[in-house]
Amino acid sequence: MGKGKSITLLSILCVFVAFFAVISFVRFDIPFAYNGQYHTWNGIANTIEQGIDLKGGYYVVLEANQKSDGSNADIDRAITVLQDRLERKGYTEATIVAQDIGENAKIRIEIPEVDNANEIMQIIGSTGELKFTDSSTADSGTVYLTGDDVTGASVSMNNSGKYVVVLNFTPEGGNKFAAATEALVNSTMYVWLGDEIISQPTVNEKIVGTSATIESFDEYEQAEAIASVIDSGRLPLEFEISEAQLISATLGEKALSSSLIAGAIGLAVIFVIMCVMYGGLGLVASLALIIYTVALVMLLAFIPGIQLTLPGIAGILLSIGMAIDANVVIFERIREEYATGKTVQSSIQAGFHRAVITVIDANVTTLIAAVVLWIICPGSIKGFAITLFIGVLLSMITAILITRWLIKLFRPIVGKEKEAAFLHLKRGAEVNE
Repeated sequence: MGKGKSITLLSILCVFVAFFAVISFVRFDIPFAYNGQYHTWNGIANTIEQGIDLKGGYYVVLEANQKSDGSNADIDRAITVLQDRLERKGYTEATIVAQDIGENAKIRIEIPEVDNANEIMQIIGSTGELKFTDSSTADSGTVYLTGDDVTGASVSMNNSGKYVVVLNFTPEGGNKFAAATEALVNSTMYVWLGDEIISQPTVNEKIVGTSATIESFDEYEQAEAIASVIDSGRLPLEFEISEAQLISATLGEKALSSSLIAGAIGLAVIFVIMCVMYGGLGLVASLALIIYTVALVMLLAFIPGIQLTLPGIAGILLSIGMAIDANVVIFERIREEYATGKTVQSSIQAGFHRAVITVIDANVTTLIAAVVLWIICPGSIKGFAITLFIGVLLSMITAILITRWLIKLFRPIVGKEKEAAFLHLKRGAEVNE
């Protein structure tokens, strides 16, 4: 490759890298109007979905009580029911994962951008076991109907302007409800949802039919929360809340900005050290790391289902460290080959050939560890595993392919007479003798 071609390709590469770096990290006003309006570009990095530790929100851990066996099927069913309840309320970004299986079965629920923790507790805090009884004491009296006799629940409004929950019964449920109202004429029927009485109407006469209403609620949200819990079905296990916390978005923003500043400072220090230690090779590694960082951000933004968390940021920083380590291994191999008396070209070829196996071995081991973490670990640790996996895979490609290509671009620009000095390559003592 000639000097002119190398300069041209390197210039084009730098322009492209600078362009994508700007659109990835910089927020700016777009200087022209689109559809008559001016817009602001927020940067690709800001489109990466964030977890509750960065975005703010609410998390709760449900633990199955000692009466529950916590089988896989029951846990999966409980997750499905909870996901359905939350989606009905518009919390489509909620993440629900099983932490443990068996007697100590736990389910962790993370919901970003939540302001009302009480509403969340209404949705997920109840087992949703619907019962119609004749007793105001839990687990006593006669149970006339259960949630199994209900086919659906919805919210409506009565003539007084109050919100009501409309229940639709199965044919057998309708018969049970008629028998219950007949037995409780001039008495009180207690409607239980879990351990809470949600209605206690007085029965004036026998009611025949396949529907009934639970009256009455002043706020739509109260009625809708109860309807969604009933309609989604009863949880197959009895759970107790073992952890619950509302996380401020302000804390997340500070943590994110601090992490990004620390990462930027760390990268700058690394660039300086690499250039001092390895000269032109260090300059090549610095450019390769910039390409790697921009490419990683774009991948995290465009791959669906990735959620950035603080552990995820740690995974990114660790993968950057792996990328640097791969370059160091390669550069040391090149130095060793040149010290034995080989030419620069032969040293680079032999150095990459010898180092590739070591780099692949180290990175594949880390990739396997990331996969294991993703499979067995709950919550935000999955974010660490995902970002680590993507980052290490990309760093391996960058170190093996991009770094070698960049060295090939720089050599003609420097010239054969100066390339050894530019790359900080020295002959060994035996060769000099």
